[in-house]
Amino acid sequence: MSQDFVEIARFSSRMEAEVYGHTLDHAEIPFLIQGADIGMFGPGMTGFTPAGVGLLVPEGRLAEVEEILGCVAPTEGEAPE
Repeated sequence: MSQDFVEIARFSSRMEAEVYGHTLDHAEIPFLIQGADIGMFGPGMTGFTPAGVGLLVPEGRLAEVEEILGCVAPTEGEAPE
């Protein structure tokens, strides 16, 4: 079964995105962290990355994610539902 993941927020560092992502672990909501930082600076990079890092979640779980992470603003250009 395939799930479509959508970006719900963009952060300035991978570490910040992972903090929010791992908050979803308690609700067993999968997440993906996506960014170009690993290739540019290596796997130990935890600081600011110019392109940002996206936090993606399954599209079908957006309502749950919004309830848990209500403080996270939607990705620029996307309107909250």
